[in-house]
This record gives sequence, structure tokens and C-alpha cells, in this order.
Amino acid sequence: MDELKQAQALPFWGKGEALPKTKRLREPGDRDFAAIIKIFARTWPYLLPHMIGYWREVPQGQSAGDSNAGDVVNSNDFSGDTSADSWSFRHIPPLVTVLTVIGPLTGLLTFGTDWTHDLLLSAMILMTILTWALLFVNGRAYVGASLTLALVGTLAFLFAIFAVDGLADNFYVGLVVLGCVCIWVVQYRFDSGKLQLRIRLGSHLVYYFVLVSAATVLNMVIALFSVDLISQSILQAEPLTPFLADFIGQPEMSSGSAVTLESGDGSEGEANVDLAKLTTGQRHSLKWIYVVFMVFSWIALVPATLLLPYYYIFIMQRVNQDLRMALLERWHRLSLRYHSDHRVGDSVYRIYQDSAQVTAVIGTITQALQLLNTYGIGIIFLAALDPILGTMALSIVVLAIAWGRVFSPRMRERSLVSRELNSDFTSRVQESFAAVRIVKAYGAGEAEQERLVQDSVTAFNASFRVRYLMAIVGIVTFTIAAAALLGGQLLMAVWAQGTREVFASILVGLVGLSFIKWNLAAYNWAQEQLGEASASVRSLVTLWAQAQDMAMGLDRVFDILDIEPDVQNDPDAIAMPPFRREIRFNHVDFAYEPGRPVLRDISLVVEPGTVTAIVGPTGSGKSSLMSLLSRLFDPDSGSVSIDGMDLRKLDVDSLRYNISVALQENVLFGMSVRDNIRYVVPDASDVEVLRAAEVACVDEYIAGLPEGLDTMLSDRGGKLSTGQRQRLSIARAVVKDTPILILDEPTAALDAYTEHQVLERLSAWGKGRAIFLITHRISTIAQADRILYLDQGEIVENGAHDELMKIDNGRYRNFVETEARLSKRSSDDGQ
Repeated sequence: MDELKQAQALPFWGKGEALPKTKRLREPGDRDFAAIIKIFARTWPYLLPHMIGYWREVPQGQSAGDSNAGDVVNSNDFSGDTSADSWSFRHIPPLVTVLTVIGPLTGLLTFGTDWTHDLLLSAMILMTILTWALLFVNGRAYVGASLTLALVGTLAFLFAIFAVDGLADNFYVGLVVLGCVCIWVVQYRFDSGKLQLRIRLGSHLVYYFVLVSAATVLNMVIALFSVDLISQSILQAEPLTPFLADFIGQPEMSSGSAVTLESGDGSEGEANVDLAKLTTGQRHSLKWIYVVFMVFSWIALVPATLLLPYYYIFIMQRVNQDLRMALLERWHRLSLRYHSDHRVGDSVYRIYQDSAQVTAVIGTITQALQLLNTYGIGIIFLAALDPILGTMALSIVVLAIAWGRVFSPRMRERSLVSRELNSDFTSRVQESFAAVRIVKAYGAGEAEQERLVQDSVTAFNASFRVRYLMAIVGIVTFTIAAAALLGGQLLMAVWAQGTREVFASILVGLVGLSFIKWNLAAYNWAQEQLGEASASVRSLVTLWAQAQDMAMGLDRVFDILDIEPDVQNDPDAIAMPPFRREIRFNHVDFAYEPGRPVLRDISLVVEPGTVTAIVGPTGSGKSSLMSLLSRLFDPDSGSVSIDGMDLRKLDVDSLRYNISVALQENVLFGMSVRDNIRYVVPDASDVEVLRAAEVACVDEYIAGLPEGLDTMLSDRGGKLSTGQRQRLSIARAVVKDTPILILDEPTAALDAYTEHQVLERLSAWGKGRAIFLITHRISTIAQADRILYLDQGEIVENGAHDELMKIDNGRYRNFVETEARLSKRSSDDGQ
């Protein structure tokens, strides 16, 4: 029967059972393209540190590689303002100026040679001007000038490689570009007359994109010249272009090559001879040249191929760690109201699964930029060969955008539902494990298993619907791209059979390629570019579909980060001074929900060196009263103060550092007894730990353990009795050694003798401290210096035990007498 139900829930074909409605802050379909981009943009603060890196100072006489070479300084100077600490890059503009002037002076690059040299030298002058401009601008102008400088430098370097003959210009442009890079990398200052340097490290995202760009350019060069060498020269015996012949060191194989001729009088001279066809021997020699070229190209690409994926994972995991820690920090600061309204499993899923989407976002952005780069270059090259091909390649993306507008809202809807239902399943698993004792005690294993199966199947169905839609998206996109690709190949095949010239024949010839007219090389190259453009669009659509899912995951993370904690530090908050005089509640009102007050007009004063017991019926507000003292909540009206200082004027962490709490839950962790006791004071010594254990009357139990303080406890102290867990919790509160101690039902699970010992030792330890006891046990209450009786959120009686017992028909007196009658009846029944 179970197998049949599961088969119906997970059908081979179709959508399966209907999915339940889920809670959400907003509808996913309301988000348009701009909203998705904004979600991605919110990851920027977690990427920026890995982009700008940090500065490492290099003191005089030490090198950058020295492990003690200087302090690491976080880099916050992205705006260009270095005046605060006197660091400067004023040495860079003069250096770049000198390097730029060297070109014309030495003849490496001069005006008037040809337009390519003039354009390249103009770029060098523009870069020099921009480096000087960076000295005088800040903020956005600095960022804009820096990005312009980077763009001009990159384009100039690529232009020198591909469009200008010779290596001297490449070397010259490389020097100028390197000088400009020093603005980002090296700064200096004089400290006490000594020169100090600092270098920028840790800009991992910059390093990664530089390596990716270099690998892309290298691949492009390999592909560009390989297709010409194979298609034209090796397969069709066409002479090499002069540029390619010079590049491989075989000038005699080029069209228009210079050969030595002997005249009739015996003299020799050179003349340019048009080589009609390559000989068989020359074609075989080119074959081996091509093999060697590809081997060395492969060797050059191996480091990038092997290291870039590893480097990428390294960077992304660091980014994910930063986001996850930010989420955890905010999660810890959220009020108990939030935690009461949300399942633990949902928080676990958001922290573990949703936050991991930040790594996918960066990967998506990286891949999208690479694909857009490939697609843009492909369109330019295809348009250069023929504008019709460029238009066909462009039409693919237009149709893809139209298709994207259709499927994107559905993808967002299904992705959000999938994440919410998988979060519910995580919560179900967590709750089942947490309640394993109850499940076993009540024999509810089968029922709990049924609920787990149902939630698991529902989550699976939701995830399946997302993957199903992604498959449909891929099929439709492939059909669109394939139609354009087949049409383009048909046109190119027709053109290659005729004598049609390519559109930008002059530019093609300038680069040094042979396909000025449509031929086999032009067909192969255009086919490859159209195929890559088609594949790029398909990949971009797939990435966009995946981006909808990523955005929904990140949106769930930012939903938490956007929640402002109910309890926040005042901008002028100070550290809590030493507790000396009093704790005062002054006309305090508090409610968890509007219209349902929990505490009403609470006023009381507690002095150090006293024990205050808080008693009353269940739900009367006892724990809520102590929550206000720890500032887990703020009162709706009135104030809580320590030594006259309103708690809202104190730093929250400082306040809680001075308060110890032993809760009813007696939460223990799966670590040693020592680490459980010193959980909030990790540096506490064994002497302090044992002293706290002695106060809590758990010292003898610890001494009897096989490994003493080193004994490992199971999760939540499952192997300990309730009384043992309770005393360990008291020891944890005591070892913190704070002036304020709150004990919530501290002795409920202890026998009378142990309870008497614990309270006696706590009283001796608590001299000079304010101790609050929340309890129902008369023997514990009677030892308090003061008793507060709460009922329906109000203090109805206040005084010592003897004073309250003298009040006729008093609430506290009735409470004590009722407890005494019940105890006597239990004793009589036991006899």
C-alpha cells in the first residue's frame, strides 16, 4: 500500500499530487528583470572584500615574501582617498609618463608611421593623462577614471598584439600597462624619514578574471590561426599570409615572398614572387609545425585549465562563508518573537542551503560575462564577414529574450515553492530527531514515518517541477538556436562555392588572414563563430533560468538579513558599569502581541546580596519578567534600570555578559563536561570549573566519571538524568561569575537533600550578587529574602515568607497551604 501511494505521488509522467500552499512575504511573480538583478547586486558587499583585497606593509629591509614583513591592513580605499594615513601612489604618474615618452624617443612607437601606430600611441598618452587625473579625484570620479584606464589599457594591449606587426610595440605597451597597474598594487610613504612600501594582496576576484581573460585571448589566438593554417594551407595548398608565415618562421611559404634571383651577368638580387601553390613537402612540414604549435599551446593552457576551477571554488567558498556568518550573526540577534514564529529547520535550510546560492551567483555572473563576451565577439566577426550572418546571430538572442519573458515568472514561482517545501521537510526531520524520546515512548514511529514520507514526497514533487520546466526551457531554446544555425550554414555553403567577398575584407587582410573572399577557411571560421554564438545564447537562457532559482534562495536569505532585531543598541550605548546599588523595574508593561498584555505596571527594586523568588500560576509572566532584565525584549512602557541606568542605554552584549541564566530546558551540547560548564567562558581554568561544579553539587558526580571533566556527553546530554543536567546548567551559570544570576526552576528535578545543599552553597556564593529564583517548590521559595507573587501579569503580593504567610486569604498563603495539602495527600497515598 505504501509503495502504491508513493508511486502515485511520484508518477513517471505528469506533475504528481497537488502541492500545498506555502507562507511567503511576497509573491515571486511580482519580481521583474530589474528586481532579480537587484537581488544579485545585494551580494556585492560580500564580493567586494575579495576584489579589493588588503594591504600588507613591507617595512624597510624586509621583503614582501617575509612572513613577518608587516601588518595586514583591510583595504577600504576603493574611492582613492589615501590621505588619512599618508599612503600615496604619486610616484606612478611620473613613471608612466617616462615610459610613454620612451616610445617616441627610442623609435619603438612613433607618430606618422601608420594609423595603427598613431592610434596605439594616442592610447598611451590617454593612459598617462588618466594616471595623473587619479591624483586629483576621489569617490565616483576615481572609480570611473580607474575603470576607463583599465578598459583603455586592455584594448590597447590587445590591439598591439593582433593589429600591429612586430614584438617591440607589444613590449612597449606592456611596460606602460604594467606601470598603470602599479597604482592598484603598490603605494609608499615616509615614516620618520624612512621609506615604507605596501602592496595589495588578496584581490582574488581580480586575479581570477585576469587569468580567465588571458586564457580566453590565448584560446582565441590558437583558434584564429589554426583554422587558417589547416583549412587553407595544409588542406588546399594555399600559400600562407605574410603575417602567419613570419609568425611560424617560414617566409618562403607566403604569397608575395621574397626569393633570391640570379641575373645573366651573375649578380644576385631579391624579388617578390607570388607563390601559386604549396608543394607537398611544404604542406607536410606545415603539418608538423601545426602539431608542435598545438602541443605548446596545450602546455600553455594546462595551468589555467587545472588551476582556474580550483581557484574559483576557493574564492566562492570564502564568499559563501562570509554570507553564512552574516546570516548566523543576524539570526542570533533576532528576537525571541521571530524564533517563536519560525521552525528551526527553516532557519537551518536558509543558512545551509539558501546562502550557498551566493557561490552560484558569482559563477553565473562569471559565465554570463564570458558567454556575452563570446557572443559579442561572434556577432562582430560574423558581421565583418557578412551583415546577414550578424543579423541572424542577433535574432537568436531577440527570440530568446521573448521566450525568457514567458517562462521566468513560472520558474520563480516553482523555485520558491520548492525551497519552502524543502525547508518544511528539513523542519520535519529536525523535529522528528528532537522528539525521538517521545516518538519511542508513545510508539508513534509509524505515524511519524508517514509524515516524513509525505513531506519528502511533496518536496520531491516541487523540485521535480522546477527541473521539468528547466528541461522545457532548454528544448525550446535549442530549437530556436538550431533553426538560426542551420539557416546560416546553408547561406555560408552557397557563398563559399562562389566568389563573394567578405564584408570587411580590408580589416581581415590587416589581421593577416587569408579569407578576404568566401572560401573553406571562411566557411569553417564563420560556422564555428555562429555555432559558438548559438551555444552562448542557449547557455545564457539556461543560466537565466537557473538565476530565477538562485534569486529565490538569496531572497530568502535577505529576508532574514532585512529583519531588524527588536532589541538594538542605542547609538550612544555604553558598557555596563559594575553593579553596586539596585535593579529597578519602574511601571513596566509588556505584551508579545498587541491587546494581550503579559506584564502590567510592574514596579520593584532588588539590591545586591539578596535572593528574590518569583512565584505564581503558570502563564503569570514570571519568565517574561526575567526576559526584560536580560533585554531579550524591551518593555512597551516603563523602564528597567541598573544603578539608575536604563537598560536601553547599555550595550546589549555588555549587559548580558553580566547576567548568568540557568534555564528550565537544561540544554547541554555534544562535547566534554568541561566545555559544557565553561560554554560561555571558554578560557575558564579547571580550578574555576571545579569550583562552579562544587557550588552546583555536581563535583562528586564528575569525579566519579571515567574521564572526569574530559568525559564526552551525547547530544543534549541524553545519557544524563534530568537532575544531573540541571546541576550542570547551574554550574555553567556559576562559572560565569556575574553579579546577577537568574535561575528558572533550578531545583525542580532534585531531591530534597540535594536541593538543600545546592541552595545553601548558592547563598554562600551569591553574597554581593542579585539572585532571582523562578520556582514552585515551597522549600526553595522559603529560603529567599524576598518573594514576588505574580498573577495575570501583576505583582499582587511582595515580601518575605513569614510576612506573606500572615496575610489572611493571601494569594501566597493559599499557594503554600495548597502545596502542603497536596504533599500530605501524596504521602498518605504512598502509605
